[in-house]
Amino acid sequence: MIVRLFLCFTSLMLLTAHPATAEDDFRKNNPDIKKYEFVRSYITALGYMEDIYDRWNKNEPRAHFAHQNDKLIKASINDLALDNSDLRIIKNYLLKYLTSPNILMRKIADIVVRTVSLDIAVNDDEKALWDKWYALYIAGQVTKQKEDKFVHEQYAMELRRKEADKGFIQASVLLTKLLVSDKNKDAKGHLLAITAQERQKLLEKLDSFSTDNLAWGLKAGQRTLEGSIAVIREILEDSIWISINEK
Repeated sequence: MIVRLFLCFTSLMLLTAHPATAEDDFRKNNPDIKKYEFVRSYITALGYMEDIYDRWNKNEPRAHFAHQNDKLIKASINDLALDNSDLRIIKNYLLKYLTSPNILMRKIADIVVRTVSLDIAVNDDEKALWDKWYALYIAGQVTKQKEDKFVHEQYAMELRRKEADKGFIQASVLLTKLLVSDKNKDAKGHLLAITAQERQKLLEKLDSFSTDNLAWGLKAGQRTLEGSIAVIREILEDSIWISINEK
């Protein structure tokens, strides 16, 4: 009987304490520390992702060197090296936040750093694949069977890259949670941790590399970058969210 009463009392205490605990945890894990600076760095990093997409979608080597295999191979290898340079810049923008007192900020930075590291590894593997293909081409040893194997391995690497890049979507969704101010009672509040002026500057930074023609939120079939931008735009543009200096 004593045990049952103790358990009931303990359960009642936990239920009673839960709302306060949730509020305390929200403020503890997501304090309003350098949030504007972090989001600005994050959006700047997305700009380098846009450069990578443009490199392959607007200046794809196959479009320029369709009938010049040697130039096609060299251009592809060079573009992969440029991609890795941009990815390392992205990583450097987020590395300093791995020690932030804001736990959510650390989590976002960690996701991006790990995602970028995976992308760099895929690019290194693909570069090695192109190097082997170039050696076969120069030696005149290209066969239909070897070409099919090359295409298959390329496709497998692209799947690895797409899987890794899901990290950017995850990080961008968490970024919208980060923007919520610790002045709210809990994570369901609609007060942002940035001013109206800072909000506008962040939108202008997005506009510098991405035109405002995307519907808010995640949509099926979106590129990783498009989805990331869409969820960030939503919280910055939607009037349901109140800037910290407008409360």
